[in-house]
This record gives sequence, structure tokens and C-alpha cells, in this order.
Amino acid sequence: MKPTQDFTKGMSLALAQADRAMASGEPPFGVVILDSAGQTVAATMDEVVHRRDMSAHAEVLAVQQACQRVGPDLSGCTLFTTCEPCPMCYTAAWLARIGTLVYATTMEEVHQILGDQQRELRMPVSELNRWSDTPMALHAGVMRDDALQRFEDYQR
Repeated sequence: MKPTQDFTKGMSLALAQADRAMASGEPPFGVVILDSAGQTVAATMDEVVHRRDMSAHAEVLAVQQACQRVGPDLSGCTLFTTCEPCPMCYTAAWLARIGTLVYATTMEEVHQILGDQQRELRMPVSELNRWSDTPMALHAGVMRDDALQRFEDYQR
């Protein structure tokens, strides 16, 4: 699952959302969805703390935002996220037909940094993808060190 193209623009935008999240007291989960032309259709961050809602993950909010803007079929879009999506977030993206998923770090790596502070089902997205009838193209490790640094900074 190595990147086959340059995904740094999208991931840089997702990392900027992670910075916003940290500035507001949220963990550094940031997401951007780009359409096939490279235009931003959604840019979100975790809002779990602010909303007091454990389902307010950045990926779910981004899918909602993108669907409100362009409709429920996000075929041709790419979702960039600072961390491998949990099963809930993967499912939201998959249901919306997102074709490509790019993530910086794994949930296991984040758990090693944050421990029980970040409660997630740590099922690898590759396993979820394997069980879907229309798998997404997965690209892992894009700007990984930049994302991990944010999680380490958040931990402090």
C-alpha cells in the first residue's frame, strides 16, 4: 500500500485540519476529501470533545459535508486522513462510494502513543476493505512522521 502518486497536497490539507483540531482541544484527526479534479469538497476535524458525541469523528463529518455539497455518491473522490479510519469511519466512506483512501498513520501507532486515551476498535482498514464487495484503493504512510508528531504533541 505504498503511494503510487503524489498525495502530499491532500495530506497537507488534512494535517492543517489536525492542527485546527489540536488548537481547539481535540485530538489531531484531520480529514479532507478532494474530488477527481483535486478540488476540496470537505475539510473537517474531530469534534468529539466539542460536540460531546463519540460519533463526531473527522471522517464521518467529512463524508456528511461532502454528501451535502455534491450528493450521496462520492465516486471519484479521495479521502485523506491523518490516521487510519476506524470501522465506523471506513464504513461511512465506503457507503458514500469514495474510491481512494489515503492515510498517514495506523490506528495501532496512534494507540501506542495515546493508549486508552483514544478508544477505538483497532481493526486494520485493509481487513475491512478485504470484506467489502467494492474495495477502495488504499494508500498508507503518506506524511506519516508529520502525523505521528502531532499525536505525540497532543499527548504532552
